[in-house]
Order: sequence, then C-alpha cells, then structure tokens
Amino acid sequence: MIAHDSPEAAVFHDFVIMGYYSALFRDTATKSMNVKNSDFSASRSLETIFREHLENTVNCGDALDQLFRNLPDPETHINQVKHLEEIGDKLTAEAYRALELLNYSEQIRITEELVKRLDDIIDGINNTARLIDICQPRQIENAAHDILSNLISMIIRLQQEFARYPDNDSANLRICCKELKKNEEYADLVYHEWRKKQRRVLVLSLIEENNWTEILGVLEQTTDSVYHAALLLERLVRYRHNNEKNGNFIAHDC
Repeated sequence: MIAHDSPEAAVFHDFVIMGYYSALFRDTATKSMNVKNSDFSASRSLETIFREHLENTVNCGDALDQLFRNLPDPETHINQVKHLEEIGDKLTAEAYRALELLNYSEQIRITEELVKRLDDIIDGINNTARLIDICQPRQIENAAHDILSNLISMIIRLQQEFARYPDNDSANLRICCKELKKNEEYADLVYHEWRKKQRRVLVLSLIEENNWTEILGVLEQTTDSVYHAALLLERLVRYRHNNEKNGNFIAHDC
C-alpha cells in the first residue's frame, strides 16, 4: 500500500497524468488526421482548379475589353471585372488549400509560385479596370487596345497548355514559352513607343498622359505575369518528368 504523501505516490500520480494526456493527444491527432484526409478527398484536383482559373481569367479579359469599348458608361463593366477577379481570388485560395494537404517539396514550391502568377494575371486585369474607374479617361488609347488584345491572346495560349496539364509535352511547352516571350516583348515595345510619342509630341494633356502611363504600365506588367506563369509551368512539368525517369513518386494532384 502506497502512502498518499509518499514520493512513490507522487511518481504514480505523474505517471497516470502523463498517460492520460498521451492518450488524449493520440485521440486528437487521429481526429485531426481524419479531418485532413476527409478534406483531401473532398478537395478538387489542381488540374481542375487551374483550368477553371484560366477560363475565368479569359472572361475577365473580355470584360475589360468591353470596358475599353464603353468608356462613357463604364460602371457595369467595371463591376463585372471585379466580380470575376473575386472568383479568381476564391480559386487561388482553393489551390493553396489543396497544396497544404501535400508534403512540402520543391515541386510544391514551384506550384505555389505558379498559383501566385495566375493570381497576378487576373489582379492586373482588375487593377486596370480600377484605374479606368479612378482616372475616367474620355477615350481609349490605341496602345491600350493593342496591349490588351495581345494579353488576351497570351492567356488563351497559356490556357491551351494548361488543358494538357499534367501530361504536357516538354517540346511544345518550350515553343509556347518562346511565343509568349515574343508577345511580352511586343507589349513592352508598344508601351515604350507610346511613351516616346507622348514625350516628343504633345498629344495628351499632362494629366491624361500620366493616367494612361499608369494604365498601360499595369497592362504591360500583366503580360510579364503570363510569360512567367508559362516558364513556371515548364519548370513544373520538367521536374515531374525528371522525377518519373528516376522512379520517384510524384503527387498526383501537383
């Protein structure tokens, strides 16, 4: 019989308490794992999220094009661009949640960068619409039409490659990246030539020039995001192919 106030009783008490919390921790960890596995099975694949994201981004670009064509009555189109950008934000959050369910690796890091670039594209479109709302230009600049048309064609080209993901052909992806690089350089050239024209020939008022400089700058930067998204997709596919050649496990959803 152990006395209640003896050292042996204190050790026995600590042992019982430790056993209780150990069992509680195992139970909590098991429940957490069950919830995590449930979330994983319920989550959509990254392939599905990417494709939906890019389709939504194309629609957002089309809405911005309608805004450019209807500057006297912009509110409906500005709201539509914002609505589509909010859908893009939800898809971005869904993609990050899907990645959190996988073990972190170089593959996951590249995919996270890719998700961010896709989000940057639709953010750039929305930021352009917001600038239109703030600046309220009287008429569209031809350079804006040129860069936006170029941007939408780039997004559609990127969308075609994502439709094949994760079974992309590396050679086709390299061709895609080269095409998008030329598109990005064209947008940069249009922006640069427009700036030169404004400096050398007084075409617009100083306020209008500053407004369009900012608007065109955002559009041009968005073409950069499309090009870099393609580069990241190429890196991701190359990483998968290299690991498959080496017999390494590749997460199906990444």
